[in-house]
Amino acid sequence: MKPQVIAMLAAPLLLLAAALLPAHAVQPTGQPAAEAMAQKFLPKVRDTLWSKLIKCEVSYDDKKDVYSIQVTPEVKALDGQMVTVRGFVLPMDGSDRTKHFLVSRNTPVCMYCPPGQPNEVVEVLSPKAIEWTDKITTVTGKLSLINDDEKALFFKIENARVGQ
Repeated sequence: MKPQVIAMLAAPLLLLAAALLPAHAVQPTGQPAAEAMAQKFLPKVRDTLWSKLIKCEVSYDDKKDVYSIQVTPEVKALDGQMVTVRGFVLPMDGSDRTKHFLVSRNTPVCMYCPPGQPNEVVEVLSPKAIEWTDKITTVTGKLSLINDDEKALFFKIENARVGQ
């Protein structure tokens, strides 16, 4: 399904969710609750790596305003290994050509809000700038487990090779 069609279908869901939720309702990730609710109806990438990462339990400490993650033994075993993951690209530097981006299993609904939970995104650094696309992208590289609890980033791929 084309992203424009998805956006057209999601718009009524966003409006409905916004009417049902308090205007100030925001997820700890910074994503408005209405967007998070609507996103549940949009496509998600399903592949082997995501099925492992989403099993890591995420918690949020609202007093310290930080996330933590309980990494499963299966994911710990992937630390330092070459992996391939498919997902949606979200530039971290705000440009259409980027070397630093997130890849998410969720369809983004806003370029300024995180696309789900911390176990649903991977930070990526690529030696070559890639052209932003709204299509599902494949990223291959060495996975590192990181702990950036303030940014809620726990997985990183560096020296990534990127394709579609």
